[in-house]
Amino acid sequence: MKKLTNLLIVAGAGRNVGKTEFVCRLITQISRQMDIYGLKVSAIHPDEEMYHGNHSTQPCTTNLYEERRSDLDKDTSRMLRAGATQVYYLQGDDEQIRTGFQEFQRSIPLSAPVVCESSSLWKYVQPGLLILIKTASVETKPRALEIAEHASLIVESDGLSGFSQLESITYSNIHGWSYDYRQPVQD
Repeated sequence: MKKLTNLLIVAGAGRNVGKTEFVCRLITQISRQMDIYGLKVSAIHPDEEMYHGNHSTQPCTTNLYEERRSDLDKDTSRMLRAGATQVYYLQGDDEQIRTGFQEFQRSIPLSAPVVCESSSLWKYVQPGLLILIKTASVETKPRALEIAEHASLIVESDGLSGFSQLESITYSNIHGWSYDYRQPVQD
C-alpha cells in the first residue's frame, strides 16, 4: 500500500459526529500558512445513495467532481468556505474510488497538503494521519470498528467544546502531516 504523507483522512464512527466540522477547522488552520486541498469520498454501499447528495450536475467522465460553489449547503462547499484552494467530491464503488483518487492526485500539486473526509479511502492508501471522529451519542458503525484499529488518533466529539486536538496537528512540506502526542489536550 502506498504511503502518502501529504494526505490526512478524517473518518467517522457514524453520521453527524462532526467529521466535516473537524475537517473545516483544520483547513482554516492550515490555509493561513499554505494552499490546502479538500476531498470528500463517499463509498456507495447498497441503499446508501440517498445520504451522499447530488454532485452530478457537472459533466465528468469519472465520479470525481470539482466543487466550484462555496454558497451551497454541501460539505464540499463548506470546505471551500473554510479556505481550501480546491475541493473535490469522489463517489463510487471500490474501483471507481481507486481510479478517481488517481485522477484527483493528477489534479493538484504533487506534495500539496490534502484533507480528506472518507471512511473508505484508507483501505487503498496509507495516509500521513488517519483520524476517527466519534461521539458517545451516535452508535458506532460496524465499518468504523476496523478504522479505529488503524487510526492515528481517535477524537471524541461532544458537539460543543470544539476540537482541542487541532492545535497538535501540523503539516510540513518535508515530513507531511503529524500529530504531536506530547501536547496536552484539554476537553
